[in-house]
Amino acid sequence: MAVSENQKAGVTAGFFVTGTDTDVGKTFISAKICQSLIAQGYSVRVRKPIASGCIHQADGTLLSEDALQLQQGAQTSESLAEICPYQFEPPVSPHLALQQANLHVSIQQLAEHCQISQQDNEMLIVEGAGGWLSPLASDGFNQDLAVILQLPVILVIANRLGCLNSALLSAQAIRQAGLRLHSVVINNVGNGQDYSQGMQQWIGCPLYYQNYCRQPELSPLEHFKI
Repeated sequence: MAVSENQKAGVTAGFFVTGTDTDVGKTFISAKICQSLIAQGYSVRVRKPIASGCIHQADGTLLSEDALQLQQGAQTSESLAEICPYQFEPPVSPHLALQQANLHVSIQQLAEHCQISQQDNEMLIVEGAGGWLSPLASDGFNQDLAVILQLPVILVIANRLGCLNSALLSAQAIRQAGLRLHSVVINNVGNGQDYSQGMQQWIGCPLYYQNYCRQPELSPLEHFKI
């Protein structure tokens, strides 16, 4: 199979998905982005290298619902363990979950799990945990993982009071880290009021709007383009 110019140069094709905070719908949006890429003719692989708040199963294993939703969105045969190798039950930030488990996992270890060999026309979606500067491992933040991976960043925000400030601060931090902000997805989670009005004139990248539901049907993010 042919190899793209980016892959010859060792550059991964795909996106790093982050949010302005936790519980803004990153996984929901990531799954829809996967569907959009598939609709555009790409195959998709997904990684959420670390997750907390996982569900304890009857057989003693843990289930990351986020990893499961990503697996379904990407229509991949990769196992949940491949998608999300570090899973923890306590509903706390990953770095606290690691502390409670007496484990040390570095940002570099998470990055190595995300650095995959790609085929031509294959995209990688990596989802962080929490916001851009939320601690992600024993020694660093979501930002640190994204900087190693050098993927364009998609920022997910919840359309609620205060979202302008949090979106613009996150966008500034992403760009100061030397990364490209590909787009912002405004996730409509509230009462129908648009608190994001005026964002387009300041954010400097494409905006996409999506209505949020807890158990979404797998469908593309409308009009999303790479």
